[in-house]
Amino acid sequence: MITRSETYVLRESAGPDLIETLGLEYSKSLPEKEEIIQYYDTFDWRLYQKGLALIQAGNAVYLQRISDGAYPHDQIEMKQHLEGRFWWMFPEGELRDTLRSALSVRALLLQAQVRQRVCGFGILNADEKTVVRLFLTHTSTENGRVATLTCRSVRGYERDFENLRRRFMKLDVAHAAEDVFERVMNLAGCVPGDYSSKLNLDLNREASGREATCEILKCLHGVMRQNESGIRADWDTEFLHDFRVAIRRTRSALSQIKGVLPEDAVEHFKDQFRQLGRSTNRLRDLDVYLLDEETYRAMLPRSLQPGLDAVFSRLKSERRRALNDMVEVIEAPEYLGLVDSWAAFLQGAQARGGKDAAVPAIVLARKFIFKRFKQVLKRGKAIADHTPDEALHDLRIDCKKLRYLLEFFASFFPKDKMDKLIGYMKKLQDNLGDFNDLSVQQGELTTYLNEVLPRSRRADRLLCAAAIGGLIARLHDQQQGVRRKFASAFATFSGKKNVRLYRDLFR
Repeated sequence: MITRSETYVLRESAGPDLIETLGLEYSKSLPEKEEIIQYYDTFDWRLYQKGLALIQAGNAVYLQRISDGAYPHDQIEMKQHLEGRFWWMFPEGELRDTLRSALSVRALLLQAQVRQRVCGFGILNADEKTVVRLFLTHTSTENGRVATLTCRSVRGYERDFENLRRRFMKLDVAHAAEDVFERVMNLAGCVPGDYSSKLNLDLNREASGREATCEILKCLHGVMRQNESGIRADWDTEFLHDFRVAIRRTRSALSQIKGVLPEDAVEHFKDQFRQLGRSTNRLRDLDVYLLDEETYRAMLPRSLQPGLDAVFSRLKSERRRALNDMVEVIEAPEYLGLVDSWAAFLQGAQARGGKDAAVPAIVLARKFIFKRFKQVLKRGKAIADHTPDEALHDLRIDCKKLRYLLEFFASFFPKDKMDKLIGYMKKLQDNLGDFNDLSVQQGELTTYLNEVLPRSRRADRLLCAAAIGGLIARLHDQQQGVRRKFASAFATFSGKKNVRLYRDLFR
């Protein structure tokens, strides 16, 4: 039988002697304990999005469900602070498995630190048996404090749990609160979920093309700036990824949402962001290879796996240099001048615009989305079994542009229908993205085989060449398998239901 747990916020009038005020028989099950509590999550709040909080109190580390304060896993002991740690740095067990599922490649960061004073009580019945457990918690920071009461049932005494809940609610000493976690975070000066790489825009349906476009571009500018510190600190690889995506989306908006901004400014900033995007390419490529290191090794027989040691050693050295180059880019006067002038342009862009600046944004959205959709259909239908690979790469870029348009203007249209369109789009993009990634990976390994390996020590060459050759062959087989699945992925995307949905919404 599962025990229940609920947390309540105490009213100021509750006073320090709440248990006596309620007239309850109790035993003090825990001495009063005061300690520093640290809350960890990823930069994009992945645990919070799943209703979880990762907490470290001294050496104890545990997950807590935000909704009811319960602990889904036993606590573990870790003497190190969790800042910058990944799921694979935790001991094997349920906690690690949960973190693996939630965090993926993101690192944990310290989000908040508070001081807590906790006292636990066992509420007794007439037979002096504990029937309910209460935990009185005072959480404080320099900004203020909040007092909470957590009520946990004991197996076999669920009726006592219900009676007690009704009792202190009737006495008006506490009120149920679903936002206890948010209150604690706010005390610590942070806002859970304040960053997301997703475009959660809520555009005004009456907005002009210029107004909506500026809103989109301001949002993307904010994402870029928010990721700069993570790139510098090298907390995890997703800071650069989100930074790059924001640049690509910016360029896509400038290229696809035509006629709403001054043409000379559009061309200038498109060129500037194109150059900035190129400066991120090599570091991102290296990140992808290194993240897949264990996957690459697993593709080979154990006897050949050591042949990849030199390859990954070189990639790690090159990544250190590429990271230094990237940090120099975002700290250079040229970059700082670009983001400042871009922000100033967006702020003052209402003063002038292109020929369609005043056209309702929803009208332009329909026009641009349907035009790009027809282009994707045309290119996709032209691809057959023997069509050159370049055609799939071109289609991948068109799909990315269509996906960006759908995301830019999603708030103009019914959410359920837009979710369906983006879902169909994502399946096709996954196929084309996998095909492209496998092509790039083979190219990198071939370059190493032809240009780097001949200059390496003779003793290393044979095993390394065998490992790389075997890996290229495996990647090629995978790529051909992905290509064979293209027809099915495209058939789903170009099916009657999806086409009808595009026509109904955008034509």
